Amino acid sequence: MCAAESSTTVFSQYLELFAHTEIFIFVFMEIATKLAVVQRVMFTKTKLNDYAVFVVLFGLFSIFGTYIGIADNSGAISNIRDLAPMIAGLVGGPVVGLAVGLIGGIHRLFLGGVSAVPCALATILAGVLAGMVFRLNKGKLLGIIPAIIFAVGIEVLHAGFALLLISPFSLALDIVVTNIPPMIVAVSLGVGISVIIIHSVKESLHLGSQKTVHEEAASTVSRFARKIQMYLILKN
Repeated sequence: MCAAESSTTVFSQYLELFAHTEIFIFVFMEIATKLAVVQRVMFTKTKLNDYAVFVVLFGLFSIFGTYIGIADNSGAISNIRDLAPMIAGLVGGPVVGLAVGLIGGIHRLFLGGVSAVPCALATILAGVLAGMVFRLNKGKLLGIIPAIIFAVGIEVLHAGFALLLISPFSLALDIVVTNIPPMIVAVSLGVGISVIIIHSVKESLHLGSQKTVHEEAASTVSRFARKIQMYLILKN
């Protein structure tokens, strides 16, 4: 009975985090397809003011990723906070990624809890490392699979920080085993779908069809959401 209850709890955590990721993706799709300032940062050389707006917007996304997370008894939060800094770094470079990561990371630090420091560090590094990947890739956005692999690596790094900085180790291990697996799946899928949306926006802007890009992005996200929901219903 205990095993069944534990399995149900883990499944519920995955389901809830997937739902939150879906919200993030729909909002991201709207701003990526409709806000010119975001498109200028992602696709062209632009002004400092545009970067400032972009950083604030994605910093708020990172904070949002914390608040919609799932807290456990230790104060650790299973969340998608790293998602925004990763996307920001992958499209804007290390400075943009760092700035967004700092907003999300410092906010998490102020919330406190045993995992505050490792989580804050992981969020900041998520933006910085994503920006470094952007530079190493000569300013080009990663493909879908490489982006997903990168996201998985960041969340594994997140787990490493938790194991190193939280004591006792038994508590750290419990936090990692409980929270990191759903975060790996949710964040990596979120990054992968965001990359699909960005590539679609870029292609459609090149063709000069703003209406088409929104429809294509919406269709892509809707198909993904339906598949995830059907899978989860069948699993349940």
